[in-house]
Amino acid sequence: MKEGNTTILIVDDIASNIYALENLLAKDDRIFLTATSGSEGLKIALGTNLDLIILDVQMPDMDGFEVANMLKSNKRTKDIPILFASAEMKEQKNIVKGLEEGAIDYLFKPLDPEVTRAKVNVLLKLELQRKELIEKNSALEKSFILINNCCDIICTIDAESMRFEEYNTATCTLLGYTPGEMDANPLTFFLASDDIENIENLRRSRKDTLSFETRMYCKDRSSKWLQWNIAVKGSKWFCNARDITDRKLADEEIKHLNQNLKENVQQLEMANRELESFSYSVSHDLRSPLRALSMYSQIIEDEHLPGLSPEAQKMFANIKRNTHRMGRLIDDLLEFSRLGKKTVKKNVINMKNLIESVYNELETPYKKGVLILDELPEIEADYNLLKQVVINLISNAVKYSSKIENASVHVGFLDKEDEVIYFVKDNGVGFDMEYLNKLFGVFQRLHSEKEFEGTGVGLAIVSRIVEKHGGRVWAEAKVNEGATFYFSLPKTISIDLESQYQ
Repeated sequence: MKEGNTTILIVDDIASNIYALENLLAKDDRIFLTATSGSEGLKIALGTNLDLIILDVQMPDMDGFEVANMLKSNKRTKDIPILFASAEMKEQKNIVKGLEEGAIDYLFKPLDPEVTRAKVNVLLKLELQRKELIEKNSALEKSFILINNCCDIICTIDAESMRFEEYNTATCTLLGYTPGEMDANPLTFFLASDDIENIENLRRSRKDTLSFETRMYCKDRSSKWLQWNIAVKGSKWFCNARDITDRKLADEEIKHLNQNLKENVQQLEMANRELESFSYSVSHDLRSPLRALSMYSQIIEDEHLPGLSPEAQKMFANIKRNTHRMGRLIDDLLEFSRLGKKTVKKNVINMKNLIESVYNELETPYKKGVLILDELPEIEADYNLLKQVVINLISNAVKYSSKIENASVHVGFLDKEDEVIYFVKDNGVGFDMEYLNKLFGVFQRLHSEKEFEGTGVGLAIVSRIVEKHGGRVWAEAKVNEGATFYFSLPKTISIDLESQYQ
């Protein structure tokens, strides 16, 4: 507590005595409170923080002994020093009585100025020291509670003997040893052998601060990793050690996972090379016989078809159709396998122009309905890849709505905070949402080849392209009520959607 103003209460039934004491003891840092009766003095004492009470013994309503007795019996005022002032009661028995009632000392009237000032100065100094001691003890108690409530080890170690001198509760709790066992052994006793040499080198380094990790053995022979931070003062280490065992285990797990990941990446690279080899084989070894089959089929159709029986003509038509389907399947598979290696080259795309262009260029016997095209925001994406998404979704919508009267395909968008969601909606045959998880897989089809032709690769291509752009794709549908396919693309450029349509 810093020294500041001190407050003195003077209780005397004679105003002139109060006045004399105030003048005698006056200093800039002293505040005087006064009372002319014992009851008034008690009231002030109970409601004010006081450093000293000068109390007259002889008072009419309540003498000084009674006031002192009541002050000392109250928790709030029991420690305030009391100095009795008396003109008459100099007998030893009266002095003893006053001291028994709690007085620190006596002032005898008429007052000796030098003695009075000296006694008051000493009592105020002692009171100041008492209050400072109380505050320091309180601070030490709080520090003790904080240190012992801490989960980290907090300790001091003698740098020469390496023995623990002071340590908190967590030290024993963490390592499992009793205080006696901690006192009996140096730090090196608890260390793994490969850490002892490192500690010895650090001890000889004479640095002011040290930071290191050690593996320490607990009483149950398990081990814990501790992170030490030490301030060196003279021959003492003031230490804080935190249990980092979980972090070290996590690091080891991450290291193990990274090694597994590295091995998996190598396997994936090998698989990709095998896939490239397979793609080459598909492109050359399968395309060549298909081209031959297609060429000979065309020759037979041109020169010999009229001479074939109706049954033979039907089988020949099946051969041509399946040859054509196999060619398309090979093309789709090659396109799907190449997507993984394609680099996304983004440009700003006018989506409305792209949709109109794809729809107008669409060559399919299913194109019977109408296109409903909303105003669409621009987006930043790879033009060729996004065009493939649009082709696949539009052609699917046209195909699966071709058997419906008044067929239509509706293309629009939904604006979100960090993405634009485009949708392609048709009023066709739809599908059962129970099979939604199959929709975007390779070779997964929800309708038979007799109902609608297709390879089952188109939506897988859509999904892969959208994912390469950092987007997502999903669908909603009801049987015989149409389907809506959504794909989102992140807003990687600033697009003011409202201003585009004002």
